[in-house]
Amino acid sequence: MDKIFVRDLTVMTVIGTRPDERLAVRPLLLNLVMECDLAPAGFSDDLFKSVNYQAVAQDLLDFGRDNSFLLIEAFAENAAALLLKKYDLIQAVTITVDKPHAIGSAASVAVEITRKRA
Repeated sequence: MDKIFVRDLTVMTVIGTRPDERLAVRPLLLNLVMECDLAPAGFSDDLFKSVNYQAVAQDLLDFGRDNSFLLIEAFAENAAALLLKKYDLIQAVTITVDKPHAIGSAASVAVEITRKRA
């Protein structure tokens, strides 16, 4: 299966379980792998036969702005569901969500999930 990658997308959202984390937005770093058939777009040079990654990025930025979660696991799960619901060409999506400075001795903590179209 062909793949589209979106790397290091910074999404601002309210995330975390501690009371101080619930007071302000903070960045999450997203990396996506969207599996889809890119041959029709490649042969036709037609954006409408591909997944518009600019639209995907904007949807995730809006999603972060409009929602809050306690867990990065929940953010990832809901973001994957959004993409699979909205973009028919995506057959599977892998999302890695990094939460920078979640613990003091690490640059970030991350989860990665893969979800497939039913």
